[in-house]
Amino acid sequence: MDELHMAPKAHSPAKWWQVLLIVTLVSACAVPVPPTGGPPDATPPALEFSEPAAGSVDVETDRLTFTFSEPVDEASLLNAFSITPELLGPIEVKSSGRTVTVRLPETLREETTYRVTLDTSLRDRRSVSLDAPITLAFATGSEIDTAKLAGHMVRATDGSPASGIDVLAYASPDSASLADGPLYRTQTGSDGRFVLDYVRPASYFIVGLQDLNRNRVIDSGEWLAIPPMEALVADTMDAVPTEPWILSQTDEEAPVLDRVRAISDGELELRMSEALRLPLDRPFPSGNSLILSDSAGTRQVPVTSLWFRQQHARTLFAQVNDLTPGTWTLSGSLALADSAGNTTDSILAVFTVPSGLPAPDEASFLSWTPDTLVSTIGTSSAEQPRSVWLQERVGFRLTRPAEEVSVAFIDSSSQRVPLPLIREDATLYSWDDSSAPRPYQVQIRIPGADSTYSIWLEGAASSQLGALGIAINPAPFSSDDLVGRIMPDDGGDALVSAKMDAGMMLFDHLPRGFRGRMLVFVDQDGDGTWNPGSLSPYVPAEPVRWHTFRERVRPRWETIAADTLRFTLPAADAVSTENDE
Repeated sequence: MDELHMAPKAHSPAKWWQVLLIVTLVSACAVPVPPTGGPPDATPPALEFSEPAAGSVDVETDRLTFTFSEPVDEASLLNAFSITPELLGPIEVKSSGRTVTVRLPETLREETTYRVTLDTSLRDRRSVSLDAPITLAFATGSEIDTAKLAGHMVRATDGSPASGIDVLAYASPDSASLADGPLYRTQTGSDGRFVLDYVRPASYFIVGLQDLNRNRVIDSGEWLAIPPMEALVADTMDAVPTEPWILSQTDEEAPVLDRVRAISDGELELRMSEALRLPLDRPFPSGNSLILSDSAGTRQVPVTSLWFRQQHARTLFAQVNDLTPGTWTLSGSLALADSAGNTTDSILAVFTVPSGLPAPDEASFLSWTPDTLVSTIGTSSAEQPRSVWLQERVGFRLTRPAEEVSVAFIDSSSQRVPLPLIREDATLYSWDDSSAPRPYQVQIRIPGADSTYSIWLEGAASSQLGALGIAINPAPFSSDDLVGRIMPDDGGDALVSAKMDAGMMLFDHLPRGFRGRMLVFVDQDGDGTWNPGSLSPYVPAEPVRWHTFRERVRPRWETIAADTLRFTLPAADAVSTENDE
């Protein structure tokens, strides 16, 4: 039988498109695609398995294996990983899905308990970090260390939990021990608490450190918590010291002059190594004495004025007459301090003045002081003046020194009021408004400037003022040593200081509606400021307590908080180690 050859039947174009559409839909259904939308992932990775397992003994290995509930970021694990006793050399990290392998750089010691920590910088691939560090321990011998150290850390500003802070355990507080590095390390959890378990029974010096550069070395300027006791004994109990570790910024280095640059033919820019404590409403420090000398040493030109333009600025400005091109040396003294109170004394800098520099800019208005005052552009009037409280220094600051400033004080009937203007420093002006009418207007005119700046003010009357107070039990300290500060609860510098009186800390002459947070400390060294302590020689921080008033100031009232602030703390509850795995 002859083979029958059939020619293929032609299909219409419409049917070919139908086939193509069906194939495309089937292919799309066959590929799993993660759903879009929904709430973002907020669950941190959890450790499900480790090799060696936590608590293992007689371990012989050169690598550690971790399996997590989800894939983790490999780079973050490299930063988060630490092992004590510390091993010499870098570790190697390799990941495959949810499993990460850490290859150790050297052979483990015999008869030793090793403690592995994955701190809170460990995150998953969606950048969700751990809430608390993961800790496990194993031993190369037949026994594992079981002693424990515990405590909690708070921030000096408000007493809130200090989370994610490195906890370093040293053999002793002497400088040699600190230089050798910590024996153990962990981190505080979100509640500020820490547990160092699986440590050898002994006494330890425990330091809290916000290790910003992650070098596990206590560097100047980093936030530090001095222990409340010199020695903390590791044992098998869960007791926690009642006094917290108090985290504050430590800085023992004075600001230095980094750079001098001529920005006009009569003005220098002085760049400091760090921010200076220069509030806008306080006079620039006096006692500055700077001299310019030319390269031959034959000419000396004095610096006539120093000023700044922004709060906490690193940059100062100096006014100099006859600043000619060439090489100059700036020397002398600067009575300046940084935020930690470290002062700058003598300075010495060599710089070059180029030719063709412009003339200095004209002085202009910079800011009312305090800087919560605002211009009258649609904000204040004779009917709605801005109240001036007793704690405020009223004035204004210019961008640079001015030869002449015209200031007028005018009452609500458009009559001038003779209030004396005080020049506090090169660019800050103020006045005493205790004898000013209620209300009054301030008008500022600077020669050469296009605008007139004005504001309506009104000194606060006694009927607008009130007080906040709280009962304090100072035991075991003397009430005569207690000093209090009250600040706005939304931030800002202290408004009022107070001392104890008849068992009460009372902050008076506060503006109506004010609600504040209070800091009370035991001024053991009598200097009027809170001392965060020191490492070597060991000096603990001065005891401190905090309170946030729920109540607002009522005019002509003394509002007393229902709570009593106590310096004797109750016994601490047992510490849970449920965050450690």
